[in-house]
Amino acid sequence: MSNNKIAEFSFDLHSALGEYETPELDYLKQLGMAATLAVHIRGLGEINYEVLKLASYHYFKIPSLGLDKVIEILDDLEFIDVIGSKRKIKSIIPKIPHFQSIYSVIGDYAVNEDFNETEEVMLAILNQVYEKPENKQKLINNIGADSQLMDTCLNYSKTGGLVRVHKARGREIVLSPYYFADNLEGLADLTAKSGSANIRNVLSKLKSNQGWPLSLVMNRSEIGGQSLSNVELSLLENMASEGILKPPSIKFGGGGSEQFVFTPNPGSARLNAANREIYERAMALVSCVRKGQLMPAQYRVKYPVALLRSFKNKGFINSNSEANVQYQNLVFMKVATLEHVIGDRYRLKLINADENIRALDIAINLLATGQVANLEVNDEAKLSFSKDETYIQSIVSASEMRKRKQVKITEEAKYEMDQLLLNLDV
Repeated sequence: MSNNKIAEFSFDLHSALGEYETPELDYLKQLGMAATLAVHIRGLGEINYEVLKLASYHYFKIPSLGLDKVIEILDDLEFIDVIGSKRKIKSIIPKIPHFQSIYSVIGDYAVNEDFNETEEVMLAILNQVYEKPENKQKLINNIGADSQLMDTCLNYSKTGGLVRVHKARGREIVLSPYYFADNLEGLADLTAKSGSANIRNVLSKLKSNQGWPLSLVMNRSEIGGQSLSNVELSLLENMASEGILKPPSIKFGGGGSEQFVFTPNPGSARLNAANREIYERAMALVSCVRKGQLMPAQYRVKYPVALLRSFKNKGFINSNSEANVQYQNLVFMKVATLEHVIGDRYRLKLINADENIRALDIAINLLATGQVANLEVNDEAKLSFSKDETYIQSIVSASEMRKRKQVKITEEAKYEMDQLLLNLDV
């Protein structure tokens, strides 16, 4: 397991179990808190410590007593400057390099010898279910841990929502809603039917070739030069048709269309609701350049990554006769506009908005590495860190009022139901 993955899994673990007492997992959760805070303060200016405490607990369930240890880790990593003393911190100044992987640095900081046995088993479980769903008994056999430790880790994981166990075809299938968002029952059934190894192989080949046209894959029995067995082809087709992959499509002239396949959407903890539309725009960008690369009418896109980088830097793609069909999805999703140049030639012009720049960065990363990255950031939390104490106190107060209102409504509804049942008994 890479150090980068250790940090990612610690982030997921804290996200799932931040509100729970889990003494066996303290060190992993500390790393997770540090990773969570780091990705949200990168690029910000000086942050008042009282604001940091309030916002860290409100958004990420980082307790004020645990925040000092998190600050110590970030200070050791030279991710922050601490203003004040150890006993009385006034503020922190983030200094996290923009092009440095936070997870990689935190993973390198983690010393494997510091993990206790429970933490090692938890990491092993997450590493297994990150790539694919797995038969529960096979998961236990693969890890080879003491049964009590396995039960402890699986119980924690199920309590926090890190994993679910689905019964399919007489088997118990363990999968994670953090890494697979859609139609988990269908995915569990396919795993029980075809085996986790085949699922992993299909997803691995998809990851190396994000946005490939589905019809080309099915007709040629390969994706990006990697051959697919009949079982793998059937799995890919089933995952696309059952909504596990949710491939976007592009309509062509004459009423035709094409689907473009990507790895399954991650769950809400890794792809929050605010970023979901940005990710959909990124997939649309990849699909459009894949169409030009692999299914051109006349002019082939030779270098998709270079084209998107140029689009981001220049703000437009030179005019051609296929743009009006190829890029319609981007117009519909408000990523760009099409400018008529002459005859049947149109130029694609980027709508210069933050969400479109982020979508381009994600699209470039999808093509270059296959990875879905930087979609876990909560923009509301990031904004709170840049405000004063009054602002975050108002956010917390509003949240508490909403909770009280929900409780009151629930009590009233219960009372009315009780009265209804009493009247029925008369």
